[in-house]
Amino acid sequence: MAIVCASPVGARESREVEVAAALAARLGEPLLLVSVMDGEPLSDTTRIEAQRELESRASRLELPPGRVECRVRSDMEVVLAEEECRRSRWIVAASEGWRTSAWRRASLPERLARRGCGPVLVVRRADALVDWMRGRRRLLVLVGVDPLSPTADAAVVFLRELRRVGPCDVLATYVFSPLEERERLGIHTPVHVDVLEPGARDMEALDPAVETVLLREAREQVGDLLGEGRVEVVLEPGYGRPADHLLHVALTRGADLVVVGMRSQGPVKRLWHGSVSAGVLRHAEQAVVCVPDVLNEPRHALPPRSVLVPVDFSDSSLRAISQARSLVGPGGRVHLLHVHRRRLSDTGFQDHYGVLPMPTREQEAMLRRLWGLVPRDESARTLRWSVEGVSGEDIALAICQATEREGVDLVCVGTPGGPSREPDALPGAVTKELVARCRRPVMVVPGA
Repeated sequence: MAIVCASPVGARESREVEVAAALAARLGEPLLLVSVMDGEPLSDTTRIEAQRELESRASRLELPPGRVECRVRSDMEVVLAEEECRRSRWIVAASEGWRTSAWRRASLPERLARRGCGPVLVVRRADALVDWMRGRRRLLVLVGVDPLSPTADAAVVFLRELRRVGPCDVLATYVFSPLEERERLGIHTPVHVDVLEPGARDMEALDPAVETVLLREAREQVGDLLGEGRVEVVLEPGYGRPADHLLHVALTRGADLVVVGMRSQGPVKRLWHGSVSAGVLRHAEQAVVCVPDVLNEPRHALPPRSVLVPVDFSDSSLRAISQARSLVGPGGRVHLLHVHRRRLSDTGFQDHYGVLPMPTREQEAMLRRLWGLVPRDESARTLRWSVEGVSGEDIALAICQATEREGVDLVCVGTPGGPSREPDALPGAVTKELVARCRRPVMVVPGA
């Protein structure tokens, strides 16, 4: 798998060739230098001059003979059709000199990444990159993470490749909307904001419960990285374009390289939804790597270590609890959740801040009932048990929010075998709603 270096025809001051050569030497891969006339016809005279210039630059590189090949191409489509591009390990591209137009704003590096040819490194501040590839320094890398995004998974996977090249410190940066995260996690916001502490009234204020969950999710997405260097999770509350917030963190923390995932989507979707990677690529002051989502590695399914069981105290709930404890091994966790359906007579929730609890008059008795469902035998003692009672108008939504807060691997729910006298019994429609709406796998335990 070659290192492909793409430069515009006539570029003489750019340093992407030097960076690509250092990378090829570090990884022991062959180097392909491609000079592209992007947007204009390529005459024979221009082709000959460009080929001569490219070979002159290749002769000055400190690479073994026969490890460098030079080509001149008329446009990007020719480059994309070549086998070396489709199977490249890295693509190194110049940041400037590419032609764009009113109907095609995307530069050649953007189009290369969207085609899924490979990770595309757009070179800026080349000194830091070359020194890192030659083992003279560490690199400070900012990677955009988002536990809900498969494109971010591709960017995180690429961190392993960076660690193979050399030591690097990682800033795993998560840009999020505090309001949206409170809604996702079921953190209720008071109707009258003046009841909050002054520091919590800001729209961008980060709730401690939300911060705990986001830190856990970001660390789980990054996982354990082999190689030298530290990993720090950075939570960046913000509104508007995520690319602006990523670049703000990169600037204030002095990052040398920004890594983002890129979705291989069609032009209509890009026009409507925008692109975080395109914003970073166009406006960053640092070098940028765009990683296409086709390079994302599938996650291996692992046995669940934590299970949430919605409980309505029916026989189907007891069967679900028994099934859940059989799924998690010693040291695993089972979380029992009861959702109280809010009624018109319930008061005191309007200005509550946080997860809506059970009504005060029922909460203590309900928690005792939940703890009473925890088995007492020897195998149950090897598990970790927790209980929770919450209130909500939409039972399925309340369960989904609890799965996000608890970070469980699986939901185990029993289907009702018949009518129940419990006031908060789970109707059969809730199970269908959970399967459709929950991000976690849902196991349905049939009734007797």
